[in-house]
Amino acid sequence: MSQPTIQDHQKLEIKPRHMNFPFGSLNNVKFFDDNIYKSAFIVGMSAGFPVGEGEFLASVRNYRKQIKNPELLKQVRGFIGQEGHHSNQHAKVNKELDRLGYNTQKIDQSFRKTTDRYVVPRSDKFRLAHTVCYEHLTGILGEMLLDESRFLKGMDIPMKDLMLWHCVEEVEHKSVAYDVYMETIGDVKYLHRVMHLTITVLSFRLMKYMFRMAFSTKHWASLKDLSGFFSWTIGKEGFMRTLYKPFKSFYKKDFHPWENGGLELIEKWEKELSKPEQNKANKEYLQTSPA
Repeated sequence: MSQPTIQDHQKLEIKPRHMNFPFGSLNNVKFFDDNIYKSAFIVGMSAGFPVGEGEFLASVRNYRKQIKNPELLKQVRGFIGQEGHHSNQHAKVNKELDRLGYNTQKIDQSFRKTTDRYVVPRSDKFRLAHTVCYEHLTGILGEMLLDESRFLKGMDIPMKDLMLWHCVEEVEHKSVAYDVYMETIGDVKYLHRVMHLTITVLSFRLMKYMFRMAFSTKHWASLKDLSGFFSWTIGKEGFMRTLYKPFKSFYKKDFHPWENGGLELIEKWEKELSKPEQNKANKEYLQTSPA
């Protein structure tokens, strides 16, 4: 599969994959490497996705009428479909995580209030720039997780399958919000300023949500788990250090999300990591959720 150039990446077909994961089989509150803090970090992310994805959709929809490029309009429709399905799947898994002992509704309600108060009332320009920044972060995170399996080692299969599917679609539509912004606004300096705010707020929020979820369980006092979490994130080969270089590329002159490729990771998921029996479009599809 050849890599798309900056000129032809909008010819990529983006469409949601309607999946069904066996979330009901989750039975361990420490579902990620038997580590409460690594598990709680993923729970905090998942708990925020329904609200976050909804805002991303709204911010892009605000500019649909201004888009002249027909190929980009097609990708916007695919982006909306994918993000909507992500929101639905995370809402489903959040219910199962609550069954294990978490309280994702606390985060959902808190994040919804914060978004309604500090993001939704802002200008359409800010909201779209905010989405572009998040899409860069989820895109590079998705690429890293698809490329380096060690970062998800020890995660229970239903959650791992969910994360990898989410990652591949984030890679697939990683340039849509950016392309909409550049076609309709094009203010790169403003985009950089919004990224400074976004990464600061997101880093604080993820840590806050992780501790809130971990402290909702009886396992929070494990110093071993806390040490393991920080090794996984900011250790010598931790994922935050791994993400630093692709994160900084956002500030390069003439940056574009597809400049370093990514199609090979989509192909990797399709050939090696996906499970046809979980995709409703495939003849191998099975009803994976328990009754």
